[in-house]
Amino acid sequence: MTTPAGFVAGSAACGLKTSGALDVGVLACEGACTSALVDTTSALPSAAVVHTRSLDPSALRGVVVNAGSANAATGSPGQDDAAKMTAHAEGLLDLPAGTLAVCSTGTIGDRLDLERVLPGIADAVASRSGDGGEDFNRAICTTDRAPKGGAFRLLLSGADVVIGAAAKGAGMINPDMATMLAYVTTDARIETDDLGRITAAAAVGSFNRISVDGQMSPSDTLMVFAGGTGDPLEGANLERFAAALTAVCRWMAIQMVKDGEGAGHAVRVRITEAADAAEAEHVARHVGGSPLIKTAIFGRDPNWGRVSQAVGQALAGASGQVHEPRLTFDDAPADSVGVMATLERAEYDLGVALGRGDASAELWVSDLSYAYVELNAEYHT
Repeated sequence: MTTPAGFVAGSAACGLKTSGALDVGVLACEGACTSALVDTTSALPSAAVVHTRSLDPSALRGVVVNAGSANAATGSPGQDDAAKMTAHAEGLLDLPAGTLAVCSTGTIGDRLDLERVLPGIADAVASRSGDGGEDFNRAICTTDRAPKGGAFRLLLSGADVVIGAAAKGAGMINPDMATMLAYVTTDARIETDDLGRITAAAAVGSFNRISVDGQMSPSDTLMVFAGGTGDPLEGANLERFAAALTAVCRWMAIQMVKDGEGAGHAVRVRITEAADAAEAEHVARHVGGSPLIKTAIFGRDPNWGRVSQAVGQALAGASGQVHEPRLTFDDAPADSVGVMATLERAEYDLGVALGRGDASAELWVSDLSYAYVELNAEYHT
């Protein structure tokens, strides 16, 4: 994510992760930039989210992040800690007050240990460089098996631009902003209103289309920073960039599903022939979030009466006739030869045709395994 010109990142280990791994990161744009923010819809947002919401979302120059403690359910003391993190980092980075966001991820309910975090921020700032993006990505991870990020070159009319990305997320993932943090940088220049619009659309088309365990996080955050100079993108170039931003965010979102805690399968649930868009979305979330279906996916079990059950539950009380859904696996009918081989694949499509109209929806989901239960049963201890 430091591939686009003008961005630097640094990281450090301050002891919040018992493994001793990197757990503090800073990202900053060294020049002027525009920014955009989308965060959790939880009624109990984390202290970091509350603090960042108090800032101008279009005037952010970077972010300071810690992993290992979510600083959520910590009340006003937690908000004080979040403010101290940003003020400390802003001073070290020589940034104006109110231009640095803050994010925290990890165990909910624990106060941050600022005696560790503040020196960790100082070490992260001291290590910052244009090559620090990969270590920043590692620092923000918690139960992730791997970081999720990269750099992409986009060909536009008259110029090329670079998009950098870093994200984390493996558990507590559900539509409505998946526990996830995601940061995108670019050397394109984009006007404030345009960046806010395309960032919101990118979230709808990516992080709001995934589910690992049906649990919403108080910490979910997507930030986009545009640090380019010259003329701002407009017209066809702006819309091409918007499509690329959604694609990059969707790629990171699907990596979260594939890296879901204990997951072995990533399945795209494709609802078709719904009465309207709201119905398609409603059924997709019932099918994709069903623990019975998710465990069947894990067990390679063709017990697809569970899909009928989930559809019936989703459409309880719906007007009009409700039909038995027509199921396909990678476009092959559920009763066809070879379905068992499809279920062995790490990735496949589950198609659910409702026969009620022309609307459709998609949702990417992981399975539910023994490892998920073990990991989360022992997470806090």
